[in-house]
Amino acid sequence: MKTLIVLIILAVVLSGVLAFALSFASTKLEVKEDPRIKDVTAMLPNANCGACGNPGCKGMAESLLAGESKLTQCKPGTQEMREQIAEYISTHPNEDGEITKVKW
Repeated sequence: MKTLIVLIILAVVLSGVLAFALSFASTKLEVKEDPRIKDVTAMLPNANCGACGNPGCKGMAESLLAGESKLTQCKPGTQEMREQIAEYISTHPNEDGEITKVKW
């Protein structure tokens, strides 16, 4: 009986220590993502077809913001969508204040 109580207390203490470690790690090891990725992804058709050569629409958004892909690579996208994305990218600089050149 005494052994069981000691094991339960040990499990509770260990759980608390591990929970604290995970909480600490999640704040210190957090990866900051460019907030523009979410906005550009929302403007894309979200078909996640991969026809553009990227792994889904989020991959296309990341590639557009890095200046690696052309807007015309998005096959299900419309001309209106491309113009909207081009305007957004040309008016929203990255964290360093640099504007990404949009490729057509």
